[in-house]
Amino acid sequence: MMDRMTGCSPIAVHDLQYMIQAEYRSMIYAQRLLQLAPPEHRAYFSRNVEMKQKERLAVWTRWYYRLTACYPVFSKVEPPKEYPDGLRLLIGDALDAAELYEGLLHCTRDPQLQWMLQRAMNGETRWAIRLQSSYADYLAGNGDSAKSKGRIGVIRK
Repeated sequence: MMDRMTGCSPIAVHDLQYMIQAEYRSMIYAQRLLQLAPPEHRAYFSRNVEMKQKERLAVWTRWYYRLTACYPVFSKVEPPKEYPDGLRLLIGDALDAAELYEGLLHCTRDPQLQWMLQRAMNGETRWAIRLQSSYADYLAGNGDSAKSKGRIGVIRK
C-alpha cells in the first residue's frame, strides 16, 4: 500500500477497491501463515483471518456496493512460501494499511466512515505489533519459537 496518496474528499471508489484488495491480500497471507506458523502463533492468524473475512473485508465490500451497485474485483494473490518472509510481508502491509486508513480518516466527514476507518486503523496497528512480536519471537529461537520460551528481545550470552 506504500506510496498511495489520496486527496481530501469523500472516499473514492478506486481507494475502496485498493483497500479491499489489500485486505484480501492480507487475509490470504494470514491463511497461508496459519499453515506455516509454529503452533503457539497459529491462534493469532486464525483470529485475524476470521476478523478480515467477517468484519473488515465484508464492511468495505458492502460500502463499495453501496457506492457503485457492483461488487469489487479481487485480483489473484500469491501467498508467501516461508514463515519469516510472510511475517515481514504482513508487517509491511499492516503498517501501510494503518497509514492509508489514517489519511482517509482525516479527509472524510461521514461519521460512520470515520468510525470504520478509525477501527480499521487501530486494528491494523495492533496487528502490526502482534506480527512484529511473533517475528522477534521466531528469530530469538532461530526459527524455533519453542526454544525462545517467549522471550523477545533478550540477548543470550
